[in-house]
Amino acid sequence: MKLTDLQKDFIRENFKDNPSLISLTREAFGDQELDGRSKEGRAVKIYLSQLNLEYETTAWEKQADIELTDQQIDFIKTQAENGLSAFQISEILFPDINVKRLSKNHLCVLEFLREYEPAFVHDSETGVNKDYIPPKIIPTTIAKINEHCQENIVEERLNREELVCVEKLRKRLSAPRFIQIISTYSNMKDRVLFEAEFVRATWDKPDLTNDEINLYINVCVDYINLKNISSHIEKLNVMFNEVQDQQDMTVRLAEVLKSKTDEYDKCEKRMESLIKKLNGDRSERLKNKQKENASILSLVRSFQIEEERQQMVKLAEMQKRLVEEEADRLDSMEGWKAKILGISKEDII
Repeated sequence: MKLTDLQKDFIRENFKDNPSLISLTREAFGDQELDGRSKEGRAVKIYLSQLNLEYETTAWEKQADIELTDQQIDFIKTQAENGLSAFQISEILFPDINVKRLSKNHLCVLEFLREYEPAFVHDSETGVNKDYIPPKIIPTTIAKINEHCQENIVEERLNREELVCVEKLRKRLSAPRFIQIISTYSNMKDRVLFEAEFVRATWDKPDLTNDEINLYINVCVDYINLKNISSHIEKLNVMFNEVQDQQDMTVRLAEVLKSKTDEYDKCEKRMESLIKKLNGDRSERLKNKQKENASILSLVRSFQIEEERQQMVKLAEMQKRLVEEEADRLDSMEGWKAKILGISKEDII
């Protein structure tokens, strides 16, 4: 990209007051979405370099490493034992900072608990900052099938069809969409449930299309949603029972409960609809495939019958030919003729 003369004049005139590369790029092109990495930004950068002007760039200031004091460590242990999450503890521990999730302050507390007090890591953070690692080899995939489906598959005893199913599942667990969605769950229990339902639903169906795989992933998402909504409803019921003497609070909680119950029903119906569609589509596809296989089988059977008939005809012809040859041979034997007629050599003499 080349700058116009007007843009060059603007950059030269405004550089002294505003040497920021991003600001100059956005003002020169009239687009507030641009930055120094865009082609427009690179053009401005080249032009400023040609003028030997040192521009400013926006860079994140690296946050210093956090070293916990003994007092902070004791506080973290106590609060974690009381059921607070690492994020909640970091908010209290660093009151002068606007702590955000996955910030250095949050991760500092979380990593400390994981290393020294793993039993106190909150369920909601057991999967934080951890990517899902799919199985890379057949034995690991078989182990997941045996674990989630209560099977007893042994690699050495796999037949060809089972081996195809296992290999298909391994590839599905490595699919980008599957990894992206399962990695969003910060609770490891949710990840295990998501993986288990997916494995149970798909491992013995090697004929599934990519669209059907995506729908099964959606079904698994709804499984997790149902579990979480059910947990919310249970907590709301407990709260409702505790504040029955407070009318305003009970009215509000009743509204929230109704909303959550409706959400649960919608989620359940959506999941049932997806499962019904998946089963119906696959059943129809298998039925058509069986028809095709039956047609091919009939053709093969007919061919085999015709082939057997031709073989029988050939055998009969060969047998007939052998009988005729033997008859001709006997007919040429004078001795046989004499014996058949009952005349011996002595009688003839």
